[in-house]
Amino acid sequence: MTTDLPATETARARLRAAQKAEATALREVEAADRVRKRARGTLDEAEASLRDAQLELVRVSGLVRAALLLDVPVDKLRSARRASDKAMSS
Repeated sequence: MTTDLPATETARARLRAAQKAEATALREVEAADRVRKRARGTLDEAEASLRDAQLELVRVSGLVRAALLLDVPVDKLRSARRASDKAMSS
């Protein structure tokens, strides 16, 4: 009769230790993933705030002047403004 369990107590102890280490490592991966998701959410909020501030500068100073002040291509600000206008109209 073949059994899947280790034959000796030493082997069973090694298996238990390996399973415990694996479970610990998996919990660490899950915890790191939660941290990453929180960080991504914070970054998304910061990017939205930056985009809103840039669009306000475009509104106040005009597209070309805002691009000059921000040292970004006019096309980038134009695209952001179009995306914002489209989002607001839908």
